[in-house]
Amino acid sequence: MTGLADRLAARTLELVDIPSPSGHEAAIRERLLALVPSALEPAYEGDEAYLFLPAERSGRPLVVLAGHYDTVPAQGNLPGRREDGVVRGLGTSDMKGGLAVALELVRDLGRPSGPYDLGLLLFGREELPADRNPLPALFAECPAVHEVALAVLLEPTDLELQAGCLGNLVARLTFHGRSGHSARPWLAENAIARALTGLGPLLELPARPAVVGGLEFVEVLSVTGLEAGIAPNVVPGEATATLNFRYAPDRTPDEAEDHLRALAPVGATLEIVSHAPPGRVATDSPHVRRLRDAGRLELAPKQAWTNVADFTAHGIDAVNFGPGSTAHAHRQDELVEVRSLVRAYEVLQRFLSRPVGDDPA
Repeated sequence: MTGLADRLAARTLELVDIPSPSGHEAAIRERLLALVPSALEPAYEGDEAYLFLPAERSGRPLVVLAGHYDTVPAQGNLPGRREDGVVRGLGTSDMKGGLAVALELVRDLGRPSGPYDLGLLLFGREELPADRNPLPALFAECPAVHEVALAVLLEPTDLELQAGCLGNLVARLTFHGRSGHSARPWLAENAIARALTGLGPLLELPARPAVVGGLEFVEVLSVTGLEAGIAPNVVPGEATATLNFRYAPDRTPDEAEDHLRALAPVGATLEIVSHAPPGRVATDSPHVRRLRDAGRLELAPKQAWTNVADFTAHGIDAVNFGPGSTAHAHRQDELVEVRSLVRAYEVLQRFLSRPVGDDPA
């Protein structure tokens, strides 16, 4: 095993072994900030968002490597371990392996002599609802972030270059009845019965394919929760379902909300709980083309929501590219392959260092 592979695996394992469930990121935040090289200086230090840019800008286009340091709650998968060519443990795939790659790159490259200036964005609370996202404050308060030519989020992508992302709309759909005694249900109107009838057509909705920027996204509506009942002997007068609408980037946020309201059964009440708009598909960017060429990467849609949407909402090109396995994200047996860590590092190093016009690898 090469020295680079050992180094990336060790860094990943170090980060995994610092617990950082969303809302409890202090320990890993402090460790990460201590690892940022002196060639980068803080351009923004906010509430769980930290942007570092070169102390001396060259005037070259600015590329920022970005990643979140929080994880979902543990499932008995801490501490991590390294075995058989993989690192196992909470956050290995989503996305401490990607963080390890980004950190080692900015530490190794120092002041790049290639075609780009290089920055680093570290942030938390990514695994929480949209209203806890720390990046809107970054874009509102930090002029320097608007100078970014390309942001690369090292989310798990199976080493594909994934463009755009789905919108993520969460809503509560409440069905109304009339409560009553369970011994005389004919005097009541059971809201659960109304919910089962009303949710049936929503559960049977087919997925909608949508081609955007030459990539096919799949739009889906899921029922992810159902709450009803106050006591075993009470027919409930209210039942509430949670809906999660993952919509394609060919819809605007307003169109997505209007579409969901049109699907709500008559008599039910729809309340939008959180809404993270989709990310623009930035396949026409020359920097994205250079990144793709640097590793002969497969181009695919991001069938999820990521913070590329925060960048593209402000006119900044952004893509997802990382070593993690999408199939292992959030799983109890989460893992990242060491060879994927090496591959992601080498592709990004080539992209950041290879002069414009050189033949791709």
